[in-house]
Amino acid sequence: MRGDYVTIESDRIVPFVIMWGIPIFIVMRTYLKMDEEDKKSAKRDFKKPFSIFTLGFIVIGAFLAQIASILSIEILNVAGTIILAVGGGVTAVDSWRSNNKWGSIYVSVLILGAIYFLYR
Repeated sequence: MRGDYVTIESDRIVPFVIMWGIPIFIVMRTYLKMDEEDKKSAKRDFKKPFSIFTLGFIVIGAFLAQIASILSIEILNVAGTIILAVGGGVTAVDSWRSNNKWGSIYVSVLILGAIYFLYR
């Protein structure tokens, strides 16, 4: 009898490490170079609800969906995609409200493209 186990898509690991490793390295290096006042300001900005519901949801959703894609876990992929879509929707609505119509359309197209490639 064959047990249920997680299969790993090895051809997706290298793009994942490059896509997430380089930005994480750059952000950490930049953060470590900041003085104490800038570090406090950055922490304060990222704790604001606006940052969490826009960039935070987009990053967390994309990360979860990619991990789920590598590990072939469909329910986690759906959850990550929903979180990504919510973050993109909030960002698009905010752009629309601040009279940046083209920015709103641009964000919507990018999020739809990301969702398409996550389910491809």
